[in-house]
Amino acid sequence: MGFASRAQACGASGPDGIAYCSLSEHQASEQDDVKRPLWAVGLSGLYTSTNIHFSHGVKGDQTRDELLAAVAYMPSARITLQAGLGATFGGHLDMPDGRHDFSVGPAVLLVAAWRAIDQDEFLILSSALSFSVSQTQLAAQAREAYEAFDLRLGAVFGVTLFDTLSPYVPLRVFGGPIFWRYDGQAVTGTDAHHYQVGLGIALHVGRRFNVFAEGIPLGERALAAGVTWTP
Repeated sequence: MGFASRAQACGASGPDGIAYCSLSEHQASEQDDVKRPLWAVGLSGLYTSTNIHFSHGVKGDQTRDELLAAVAYMPSARITLQAGLGATFGGHLDMPDGRHDFSVGPAVLLVAAWRAIDQDEFLILSSALSFSVSQTQLAAQAREAYEAFDLRLGAVFGVTLFDTLSPYVPLRVFGGPIFWRYDGQAVTGTDAHHYQVGLGIALHVGRRFNVFAEGIPLGERALAAGVTWTP
């Protein structure tokens, strides 16, 4: 595969905006008079499972599903800026009084990522801010608004094999409040685990597509998968 082909496969892979192209590919494409791509679009799905600690000593087990469409802008070979819009569309919160089901609600994501090391091995540092709004319902009771804010700092270390396959290890720390009403009282909550450690893999498919899959068994548990297209 030539340098020009690899450069056309640039994109943002991963739920926190992994810039998949390497600096050497960008430099080679510029030397060969191939325009470096500046934009990418992607679609990803995310499933999370974790424990939430609320005020007044109340705890619950939460699962959520999310679908997100994103646009990434790459002003340089090392920087990716990403904005995403989507929805949470499933999941539930198991509390002492029963199962509170989540309704469909909007989700917003903003990401800045910097490729600190850019060789066959790569290190990507990122900051991601997200916000989601939903409603919960317990049996036939009235629905309650559920608002979640999240700020994440991440580091992704990986290696590119055969100019195509990139296994990586994501490490993230995060925090942010949840606002809800439980048992007639306003409560705030936060994740019991403020970190994620897992494994992922990104793959070039043709000249313009990347696909990725990621599993997080430690901390906030998660499964994610998606595809990115570079125009």
